[in-house]
Amino acid sequence: MFPEIVVTHEASMMLRSYTLHEGYTTFGRYTGSEICLDDPTVSRDHGAFLLRSGVLVVVDHQSSNGIFMDGLRTKRRVLYEGDRLTVGPFEIYVKQGTVPSQDLAA
Repeated sequence: MFPEIVVTHEASMMLRSYTLHEGYTTFGRYTGSEICLDDPTVSRDHGAFLLRSGVLVVVDHQSSNGIFMDGLRTKRRVLYEGDRLTVGPFEIYVKQGTVPSQDLAA
């Protein structure tokens, strides 16, 4: 089963679900991003999700305003079910992430 994330926007009723596949899934303000987060506080190429061998990782692409988890800015982090990220006014909830026994394979 592939990891799944849910993206919500703090000021609207927007709710989108994405299934992530092996390799990179880019996100940012750029309309060519696989996950477009249309807000001026989001960088054009903000970051990406990397899925390899069942391990899901979020990677910041040197964005201006960062990616936050538990209030702390993060550059690269393994994601598990239930994790929540903040990117500008967007919250990204990890519905299905890395299975804990697989995180050593990254």
